Amino acid sequence: MWAKAFPDMKRVARLLMGLMMSLLPFLSQGQTESFVIETIGLRQGLPTSDIHALFRDANGYLWLGTDIGLVRYDGYGFETISVAQEGRWLGLVNAITEDRNGQLWVGTEDGLFVVQHGIAHAVRSLQTGRFVRMNHLLFDHRQNLWCATSSGAYRIDQADLQTLTANPAATIQPKALPDYEKWVPKLADRRVFSLAFDEQNRLYIGGKFDLFRYQPEKPLERIWQSPGTKVEIQSLAVRSSNDLMFTTLGLSCVIRLRNGREERLLTDRISSDVIWQNNQFWHLSYGLYRQGADDARPIQEINLYRKTSGSFTKLLLDQEGIFWIATNEGLLKLRRSGFERFPLPISVAGNEISGFGRFRGQLLVGAPHGRLFVRKGHQLQKIGRDLTTIAGISAIREDAQGTLWLATTYQGLFSFDGKTARPYTSADGLGDEGFNDIFPDQTGNLWAVGDVGITQILADSVADRRYRLRFYEPVTNRYKFTIFYSGLAAPDGTLWLASDYGLVSFRHGKFTHHRLTIGPVTVRSIRKIALDKLGRVWLATEGQGLLQGQFVGGLFRPVRQYTTRDGLPSNTFNDVLVDSKGRIWAGGSTALTCLTSDTAATQIRNFDYKDGFFGESFQNPHLFEYPNDTLWISSSEGLLRFPLRQLDPIRKAPSSLITRVRLRDGKDAIFQYAESRDARSGLPVRCQLPASLNALTFGFALPSLVNPSFNRYRFRLDGSGESWRQAAGSDRSVTYAGLKPGSYTFRMVGASANGIWRSAVSFPFEILPPLWQRTWFIALVLAGLSLGIWGLIRYREQQIKRREVEKNRLAQLIADLETRAIRAQMNPHFIFNCLNSIQECILADHTDAAYRYLSKFSRLLRMVLEESARNFHAIQHELELIRLYLELESMRFDQPMHYSIDVDPAIDTQNWQIPSLLLQPLVENAIWHGLIHQSEPRQLRLEIRQNDDQTLTCTLEDNGVGRQRAAALSAQKLVTRTTRGLALVTERLQLLEPAGHGRGTLQIEDLVDAEGHPAGTCVRVQLPIITQIAVRASPLYPPAYVSRPGH
Repeated sequence: MWAKAFPDMKRVARLLMGLMMSLLPFLSQGQTESFVIETIGLRQGLPTSDIHALFRDANGYLWLGTDIGLVRYDGYGFETISVAQEGRWLGLVNAITEDRNGQLWVGTEDGLFVVQHGIAHAVRSLQTGRFVRMNHLLFDHRQNLWCATSSGAYRIDQADLQTLTANPAATIQPKALPDYEKWVPKLADRRVFSLAFDEQNRLYIGGKFDLFRYQPEKPLERIWQSPGTKVEIQSLAVRSSNDLMFTTLGLSCVIRLRNGREERLLTDRISSDVIWQNNQFWHLSYGLYRQGADDARPIQEINLYRKTSGSFTKLLLDQEGIFWIATNEGLLKLRRSGFERFPLPISVAGNEISGFGRFRGQLLVGAPHGRLFVRKGHQLQKIGRDLTTIAGISAIREDAQGTLWLATTYQGLFSFDGKTARPYTSADGLGDEGFNDIFPDQTGNLWAVGDVGITQILADSVADRRYRLRFYEPVTNRYKFTIFYSGLAAPDGTLWLASDYGLVSFRHGKFTHHRLTIGPVTVRSIRKIALDKLGRVWLATEGQGLLQGQFVGGLFRPVRQYTTRDGLPSNTFNDVLVDSKGRIWAGGSTALTCLTSDTAATQIRNFDYKDGFFGESFQNPHLFEYPNDTLWISSSEGLLRFPLRQLDPIRKAPSSLITRVRLRDGKDAIFQYAESRDARSGLPVRCQLPASLNALTFGFALPSLVNPSFNRYRFRLDGSGESWRQAAGSDRSVTYAGLKPGSYTFRMVGASANGIWRSAVSFPFEILPPLWQRTWFIALVLAGLSLGIWGLIRYREQQIKRREVEKNRLAQLIADLETRAIRAQMNPHFIFNCLNSIQECILADHTDAAYRYLSKFSRLLRMVLEESARNFHAIQHELELIRLYLELESMRFDQPMHYSIDVDPAIDTQNWQIPSLLLQPLVENAIWHGLIHQSEPRQLRLEIRQNDDQTLTCTLEDNGVGRQRAAALSAQKLVTRTTRGLALVTERLQLLEPAGHGRGTLQIEDLVDAEGHPAGTCVRVQLPIITQIAVRASPLYPPAYVSRPGH
């Protein structure tokens, strides 16, 4: 009936439905968005607005494929790579991916490129006709690279990739997708646009008309076919082998293949991209949509129609939970906001909330015009009438009696019992009109702090009043009032007040000003004071950041100051609050700050408009926690609610990086002093710099893109003696100059916007000492100096040795001369004695005897004359001479003289030498002083024995009268014989040792018989064994002075 009455209603309904669908982007603009959207375009430094590919690498950098090449974004600026090292232009970039070694592989309209350490290299063998127009790059689980090109899909094996890494100009032959040409016989239809893998590592290939699936060693299969028109499958998202989605250029929908059945989604609009991540399908259309595995339809997360008039191309959800959307007009950055903007009623003038409080378990907020609101679900409901005409409610506090106290900014104080509000005037003891805070003391009484003084609120026994006020005003300059902003009660009952005059204490009705000095600066204005559960006091100051201290003996002792150097967004704060978990919240002039100081290192986290906080022009922030784990923030821009569970870090931020190390001489000059180059970071390895290159610049980064303005960096140089330093602002480099020789390590640590400090990264290097300070040079100098000293010592020793040799030569020469002189004295003495003997024979008429005597004498004289010219002669010669002499002497005696010469057979009488004519004087002395006076048969024995390897002993023994008897007889003679035989022998023996032959000694022993009467004399001469070779080798004795064997 309804259709009959209204025959055209169905047609009108269809028309209205189409109109609504076309207007859907506009109708959805009024929804509450839970995302913070940031537009990055040409104004922000993007070199081009046309973006076709997105990729976030392992280090955290965002790479953009554009129409002019490859662009890298680090959160602060852009770097463009347009030309390869070989001179080829990259052109339009369609695909970017990364291998395990951190190298980027880039697919362009002109083929394949590889980027190593910021430098692009053209892969020449893949820039021919078949491999151009690369649309997608994808690594499989074996690190083979699959390329979607204009002529099909190709696989580059890992071995070929390694070849290209070492030499991009090398020739390789990619392997074509098996059977693809059979399925697509026309070359013009073989272009592949997208690739994906499922959980079984099967490859999905999106082509111009069809969707294929490939498993190695199995035939290629087609799993979806176009209805007949060209579709171009632009993107693929595979959840499993039984569930996948893809978008096409020719169909205005998203197609889902689930268990072999086709489903069409978002059929009213063109979808640009679809991905599977975080257990969700994410669709990019006129907005961002999500769809779980079991969801029948996509759910819109945010409408993006107002954000750009361009077309969307690619969607990326990175490891930090950021959505990146590529368009032809730039880049969109979407991030979920933890802040929820709470809707305010129209009656809140200027959207400003000026105060917070609780009343009977409910959240109350104060606004201008004395308006009080209570939270009811997701809205604020006004309570009662306006309390003031203009002033806002600045403080709300419920006392122990259940009465609510309301302080206004400049129109007095009110109490509220839940039904009616009562103003207080000077009649009640009110001495101030403007108030900023209400707080309780240790007894439960409330105190209101204001522009002039403080007011105590006391319960009164008078029924019609119930309360009375007591006002206290500090006595200062009569022309200057102290404005009190907030206060608290210490455990000892002292009230501590934050004021524009600094920190003031109040006890027993007396105000005390506490001058706070931080270095050379005095803290003038303190806006808020708070006490945490550990007894630490926190002060929010104007211009001096946050001060943390403690109460000690009625005084405030500062412990730590937090400023922008520590990571605060500013040094001016309006409010500070300690939440139920002990975290410190501070509302500043530019952002909201959270400090967690119960860890080893204080964690500082900031929130600004990029995180969904108030814009850049908000004023007078106030903080309030209600209930536990929910923070409320008000300002001149409205009211925000922030669930504190948002603080829990869900995703891990990228790691800190040292991006570059440079010398003053240029970018790559440092590598000539390094052993190698790190394959991943591109930094020099084992760098040793000469002493002249002692200035280095280090670049560093923490590529966290959540809110880069709050990324912080600390660094130090081990070996230089410096402590950790904070990087100033967005400065991400530091230069060290004038480094002394030694080993150094540069260390850097970064913290992202979540306030968590990452692990430190380091770069060791060494500054070599100059040539004259190097160990090898010092060792060489010391060696040379030692060698020189040694040479000098050796020269000195040789000089001394030469002098000693010369001295010894002179001493030997002198000894030789003395020996000759002694022999010269001995020879005349011997001749005289012989002639004397001959004379006695003649006088005694012994003519024959005289002739025999004379004959032997001539022989003896000839031998003596010959041997006198020599210093040494053989023992044999000495013995022959003694035998002749004994024969001569025996002829002189009337009675025969018996003598014997006994030589040790071990003695080499021909080779061993003895000083010439050494023993003859001893024999002569034995005869003329011992045997000549003996009336009994005379006996003389000469024995020569070897003692050891070094010495021999000559023993001469006679049976004469002894030395004592001989001396007595000589004394009785009228004419005595003068003899120096023994003295001459002693002198010659003493000359042996200076000559270097050894020591000689002479010992004389008187022999006695059994009755003790003299029985003769024994003379022992100990001589060193002197060989003929030893005598000839001596430079002091030429061969002429040495007798030869057989002489």
